[in-house]
Amino acid sequence: MGRNLIVIKSLTFKRYYSNSYKLNNKNNINNNDDNSESEGINISNPLDKNKNMTIYIDIESNKKTILAENKGKPGIYMITNKLTKDFYIGQSKNLYNRFLNYFNPAYLKRSPNSRIGRAILKYGYSKFSLTILEYCDKADLTTREQYYLDNLNPIYNILKTAGVYAVDFTHTEETKSHLSKSLKGVYGGEKSYWYGKKLSSETKALMSSKKAKENNPLFGKKHSEETKDLMREKALGRKHSEDTKLIMSSKRGSLVNILERCDKEGFKLIGSFVSARKAGIFLGISGSTVVKYMKSGEIFKYKYKFSPQ
Repeated sequence: MGRNLIVIKSLTFKRYYSNSYKLNNKNNINNNDDNSESEGINISNPLDKNKNMTIYIDIESNKKTILAENKGKPGIYMITNKLTKDFYIGQSKNLYNRFLNYFNPAYLKRSPNSRIGRAILKYGYSKFSLTILEYCDKADLTTREQYYLDNLNPIYNILKTAGVYAVDFTHTEETKSHLSKSLKGVYGGEKSYWYGKKLSSETKALMSSKKAKENNPLFGKKHSEETKDLMREKALGRKHSEDTKLIMSSKRGSLVNILERCDKEGFKLIGSFVSARKAGIFLGISGSTVVKYMKSGEIFKYKYKFSPQ
């Protein structure tokens, strides 16, 4: 029964809000004032007749007014997509600071998990209206926000609990386990987006250029001595696989190949080693002996030849 009541309240609010004469008949707003587009519209709150709402029809053209009228004020606000009719409800101790963030595209891009942020970037500021549902004391913000979340069930809100934000939200270990099992193998193998695909040289060059010079977060910066010491300590405890060592040795030119005479005219490769010492251990001789014969090009014991390639 309680849930049905919430639905009725939600529908009543949306119908009142969308059919409002003042909202839809701009010629009659504020007694035909030519500046009405840049001003907020005051109407009664259908959920609480004792409170008034302030509506800014176009947050793009109303930007200066929105910031000026809400500086230092705590309250509950609603941002509505005028095309899809979806909306977001939030609270702030200082609405001016919150709206300043919304008006900053760079801030929205840094918050990819925000549905309302993604929507604003997609549709543009002119496609959204802003409603101050009510101003209230800072101590009452969470209670009042929860009231509107329960009654209106906004689509753009990821979480429906007031005072809890997506950045603070973490899944339980049980939920993580269920998610992991449900997705295991779903995007693997042939179902993987990159399966069988390779980046073109042009794409690689473009990706590289986007991280070059000023675009590189480390451009013009130097590691501190403390950072260098920490990186050095990390490197000392690192262990490479034998395959990695071979690749690294070949890059540095320290790779040693041992070739064994198989007939009077030819030699056959019998092993590649990351260093002369490793090659010497294989034959039971010192690393310096390996280096000596490799430099001279002579055949060791008329049977083995050492080569860096």
